[in-house]
Amino acid sequence: MSLLPANVSASGNLTATLSMQTESLYNPYTGTGAGHIAFDANLQAQLTAVTSLKNDITDYIRLRLGDQIVDVEADSDHYEMGVKQALIRYRQKSSNSVEESYAFLDLYPETQEYILPNTVMDVKAIYRRGIGSVTGTTASQFEPFASGYLNTYMLVAGRVGGLASYELFVDYQKLAMRMFGGFMNFTWNKVSKKITLVRKIPFQGSGATLRLRSLTASGTVVGSTVTFQISNQGPWNGVGVGSTVSITNCPVAGYNGTYTITTVDPTQQIFTFLNTAALGATVVNDMSLASTYVSSPSSPDNAVTETVLLHIYNYKPDIMLLNDPQVFPWIQDYAYALVLISVGNAREKFATIAGPQGGTSLNGAVLKQEGTELLLKLDEEIKNYVDGGAPLTWITG
Repeated sequence: MSLLPANVSASGNLTATLSMQTESLYNPYTGTGAGHIAFDANLQAQLTAVTSLKNDITDYIRLRLGDQIVDVEADSDHYEMGVKQALIRYRQKSSNSVEESYAFLDLYPETQEYILPNTVMDVKAIYRRGIGSVTGTTASQFEPFASGYLNTYMLVAGRVGGLASYELFVDYQKLAMRMFGGFMNFTWNKVSKKITLVRKIPFQGSGATLRLRSLTASGTVVGSTVTFQISNQGPWNGVGVGSTVSITNCPVAGYNGTYTITTVDPTQQIFTFLNTAALGATVVNDMSLASTYVSSPSSPDNAVTETVLLHIYNYKPDIMLLNDPQVFPWIQDYAYALVLISVGNAREKFATIAGPQGGTSLNGAVLKQEGTELLLKLDEEIKNYVDGGAPLTWITG
């Protein structure tokens, strides 16, 4: 039943019960309403394209310089330089240019060094699937004390351990993690984007599972060619044409099973085989790939032994910065100031242009001064968090 009065029509962003209309993030495969942790490429359809926004900045600069009224010496390269340098300066100065996020990292046997994407600026911590408050039943997650606590204080009706017991339990967990490898030490190089773990992950035997980058098929009928690309950093030794592979835990129907490799591209780590059952779809999406694994008994090494969670800070993409209503005006004015100084440098080469009655004076020095003052003003806005940046918090030590 609608809650709207008879004389009020439904808005484009409200439901009949006056709730906001939103796109659901519910995932039928996981049964949860969680979205992607990293930037979701599908959001680009909802944001104004980068090219369009950069064109808006170019028009803004041209018209402020008086284009279409007087001849402006700047060309497309100057406008592009202004926008590019404004983004570089903003990323250098503002805390609002980065975002806190999490990413998974697959660890390989006897491997300590990994290269992260260029957008990662800082790594704060590494979390393992180790000792937890409520453990699972698998060998890698089982921890006797936690299970005893769970049985004594949580599963027994009418018995409550109290906050003091829980405090002691948590302290025990921290001590056990420090003693038995729950915390992973590392070094991070923000220039080379190399993270070095202060330990080597041991080899767990052949046939361990690998994650997939892509999984597609030429059709859904039996006998179609299925192509997959692994996320392994090194060559998948021992796996070639004729090798046996197994795909497990794929939510899309028809992909799970054991197959024989038909072709191999060792450069791109791309493999193909013929499916033996009807497939539910020709493309396995990113959400389904997150739970899908491939393994081969033919491979003696380069198998993922553990997956850890990285607590990171990464750059926001240009499309998010330029669509931010607090950031866009700053980028716009900073680019304008840089182009203003460039035009001023060009006009300052000649103080006057010869002509009747003494010629015409050029305003190069004035433009340079105005541009410099605007740059200083914009730097002060960053310090005052006008762009929406996060102020400094308490610092201890």
